[in-house]
Amino acid sequence: MGALSVEQSQEKKCPNCERVYGADLEYCPFDGGVLSSPSASGAMPAPSGYSVGQTVADKYTILSTPKVGQHCCVYKARDVHANRVVAFKVLHAEHKNDKNINTRFQNEGYLLSSLTHPHIISIHDFGITKEGTQFMALKWVEGMSLGDLMKQDRKVDPKRVSVAFAQVCDALSAVHQLMKIHGSLTPNHILLTPAGSADIVTLIDFSRSQSLGIKQEAPPDLNFSEMARGLLYASPESMMGEPLDDRSDIYSLGCILYEALSGIAPFEGPNGLDIRQKHLTKKPTAPSAVTPGVRINQYVDQVILKALEKSPDKRHQTIEKFARDFKGAMAS
Repeated sequence: MGALSVEQSQEKKCPNCERVYGADLEYCPFDGGVLSSPSASGAMPAPSGYSVGQTVADKYTILSTPKVGQHCCVYKARDVHANRVVAFKVLHAEHKNDKNINTRFQNEGYLLSSLTHPHIISIHDFGITKEGTQFMALKWVEGMSLGDLMKQDRKVDPKRVSVAFAQVCDALSAVHQLMKIHGSLTPNHILLTPAGSADIVTLIDFSRSQSLGIKQEAPPDLNFSEMARGLLYASPESMMGEPLDDRSDIYSLGCILYEALSGIAPFEGPNGLDIRQKHLTKKPTAPSAVTPGVRINQYVDQVILKALEKSPDKRHQTIEKFARDFKGAMAS
């Protein structure tokens, strides 16, 4: 293999979606993957360092290379005791002494253990590996994320969006009834499993979940790489470090709905500061006006734009109301 050019050596590639970025980014803005520079020796090893065939925590045999995120790796693995395939989610070794990250991981495990819902990821087990890092074993879900689908098709068929949206709202309703919020909704946290003419939705990644009415411990940073944690979908109040409630999830879901139907996020920009400023001050363009030819009626526009109001008091006040309004608008 020939030597890399200077331009190539300054590029970084996401191991998940294979997008290529400049050298200044650490995480993929699209899916949060840890970016690595091309090299003759191949891709950067996963931070947890588990190999295919290795058994972890005495009963989880690794079946595939992981999807690598900012704080965790997720492997396909087999629980050899229960004889089932699981998603084995484990913190990066570098975070095992980080109290903040460990507390969030543990809280995610507690929340999932308290939820039994057809559209929320199921947890089988969670604990600590022999190396001292926290892990959880989750239900393995076949299919693709809404983010993957949007990458593939850009704009998603409105009927398909409507069916998936209703299931996401149903899942969030169960979370909100526990006086919790998801806290970091993005298209990559909505899994779609084909089932006949529709999809079965599974909502995942509750690592930023918290109780209603309290401030986030760490509001989204403004580094461009923080888009990986949902800056494109973060509510204005989350970026201001204000207390959050279920209406923050409604805003994030409104951003996702907008992008799924139009093919463009409501607020995009070259860096985190620009995106933050737009979330805080700019009035979004109606989804139907963004891309000509998209079948979005004025009532759908109104429902989505209501979800994207800067003030939580002007949005739909519950996820159930958001769901009913969108369903009615789609039927108009």
